[in-house]
Amino acid sequence: MKNLPIGIQSITDIIQENYVYVDKTSFAHKLVTTGKHYFISRPRRFGKSLFINTLKEILKGNKELFKDFNIYSIDYKWNNHPIIHFDFTQILTDNPTRLEESLQRTLQTIAEEHKVTIDIPSAKEGLSNLVKELYKKGKVVVLIDEYDKPIIDHLKSVEIAEGNRTLLGDFFGALKGLDDSLKLTFTTGISKFSQVSLFSGFNNLQDLTILPEYATLFGYTEEEILRCFPEHIKRIKNNQTEEKVLEEMKNWYNGYQFSQENFKVYNPFSTLNFLATGVPQSFWYNTGTPSFLIELIKNMPKPTFQLSGIKSRSSELLNISGLKQISLKALMWQTGYLSFKDYDFERELYTLDFPNREVRRAFFDSLIEMFAQISSSDVSLQALECREDLAECQLESFFKRINVYFARIPYHLFKHACEGFYHSIFLILLEGMGIKTRAEDPTNIGRIDLAFEIDHTIYIMEFKLDKDAESAFEQADLKGYKSKYSNQEKNIVVVGINFDSKSHNISEWKAEVFSPNGEFFKSL
Repeated sequence: MKNLPIGIQSITDIIQENYVYVDKTSFAHKLVTTGKHYFISRPRRFGKSLFINTLKEILKGNKELFKDFNIYSIDYKWNNHPIIHFDFTQILTDNPTRLEESLQRTLQTIAEEHKVTIDIPSAKEGLSNLVKELYKKGKVVVLIDEYDKPIIDHLKSVEIAEGNRTLLGDFFGALKGLDDSLKLTFTTGISKFSQVSLFSGFNNLQDLTILPEYATLFGYTEEEILRCFPEHIKRIKNNQTEEKVLEEMKNWYNGYQFSQENFKVYNPFSTLNFLATGVPQSFWYNTGTPSFLIELIKNMPKPTFQLSGIKSRSSELLNISGLKQISLKALMWQTGYLSFKDYDFERELYTLDFPNREVRRAFFDSLIEMFAQISSSDVSLQALECREDLAECQLESFFKRINVYFARIPYHLFKHACEGFYHSIFLILLEGMGIKTRAEDPTNIGRIDLAFEIDHTIYIMEFKLDKDAESAFEQADLKGYKSKYSNQEKNIVVVGINFDSKSHNISEWKAEVFSPNGEFFKSL
């Protein structure tokens, strides 16, 4: 049985040292033979560095390395091109000065590897001089991995991020006048930031990010998993059927969709770790939600996490211009915390949601700990009891448990807290208990603050701050929000909740139960 290539980014090591390789060389052949300048955005740990390395070996003419893979049998000339490879995970990005110096050192190292001598008065001039010198040996390939790391890593410090973006724009601007010297440029990143000249310098730059033909370039399809990992799947059955193992893996790690077409892929890093351990957990998310996402959420005027089922045009997601007011929706999609779920061809709208159980659970666990400063394990301990209370409509007991968590939130976090803050805490507590919620759920007459389902019961909740439960309940009931969920063969519980800014908890609530057809049943 071949080894699992967890963290291996060298195609040579994978092939020569008995690791499983999921063959993506057909994509490489198509890119090399049909175009010239490419960009693609994908989340971290999705195999971008391995594919860059694969392109590097192909463009060096290393044919025999690929004798067992698709590209070997395809008509290809296997010319040896000089290659400039920038891996921004290995470049210092602390500030623009450090970035400039690190780029200059990287250029010097690449020049030495190719046994050429160049002047490097600046990073931009050094890149231009390097391309011109290497062109004497043949058309040059430029491979750029995680180009946006100097920006993404400093979104909490806009001044540094802006400075790094300006420097990158100037640096890559060196390639504008060198097109005749270039065979190929291939750039990966998480986000696409405008004002970086990669995206304005080449008139024919092809953005592959949401093209259906490249939707499965990164990540594993179900067919690839069944074909490449059958022995590993059998090894972890543990008294389960193979179908049960695949279903569990699918729920946890599948669900990423990168185009209009319904091509789903698994997170490769998490899938490999699951196959290695046989235990489903948040592998990709182990480092936690990036701090810049938490800061962005904290600074939202009403951070109610309208993330499940939201609609968006591609133009809202693909580019980020200003760094001071970044769209949470765009950033979460670009970084892999949201994925396409559906596409309305008539309206040209994508539906977004969390891709799978791993991301949804870990995202809200991180919010509980970083946003509310409550231990996610403490929330998990009470999850069963809270779910049972809701299933049995024991709201008195449920709200007592919830107020225990509000009591644990540090006092300073309530300073200047608006209704949205209390609403958000309530929501992330439910999500931390494994209850899938719908915030700001739209109806034909307004938006429901919060809706969710437990067993045979649908809950509709409306929130107020420093008013009373009666007014919250009346808003939900008078607007007829329950009509959206009528006739679903489930009872409907309409709940009005008031938060008190002095006691920092739920001060009162009012609830009534309605039959599936919307008729009043009883008060709670």
